[in-house]
Amino acid sequence: MSDFSLIPPGTIHFNQSYLHYQYQFNGFPTILAILPWFYMIPTLIIIMKIFSVYLTTDWDTLEPGKNQHVFLVISLSLIFSYIFFVFDYMEIRLPATGIFTSYCAGIQPNHWLKMIIFLSFYTNYCAMAFPFLMPVIRLMILMYPRDFNKRHPNLVNHSAGSNSPLLDH
Repeated sequence: MSDFSLIPPGTIHFNQSYLHYQYQFNGFPTILAILPWFYMIPTLIIIMKIFSVYLTTDWDTLEPGKNQHVFLVISLSLIFSYIFFVFDYMEIRLPATGIFTSYCAGIQPNHWLKMIIFLSFYTNYCAMAFPFLMPVIRLMILMYPRDFNKRHPNLVNHSAGSNSPLLDH
């Protein structure tokens, strides 16, 4: 099955009491894990509609109050907040239910679970950075109203830490 000498002592890996753990659906942690989806699924639909408006808007037509960079920062803030919720949910709520206990006990120690924690921290950082970026962009627009797009074309791209095609739209 595995080399038991590599498994640190005191962990759940290959411990028989954890391997035979029976998950119970009616527990309080399970109810707390299901409850957020009643408001997060409608939230996802609203975020997708807002982002689809960003993708379908003709940004070349000038209209008062319409700015591509401001709308992008708002959209990305919403998206990263939702992604943070998903990874935070996978890091905290799901393990508290016990649904993965026997699975985790049956595998060797590995580093894949660290990715959930890392992505939770990264998306939390992005979700907090975009609201900070919003007043910076508004200030730059006020300081350079006519040539903001010429002077600072990649402000949002570099602030987001990515030059993805999504941001170049």
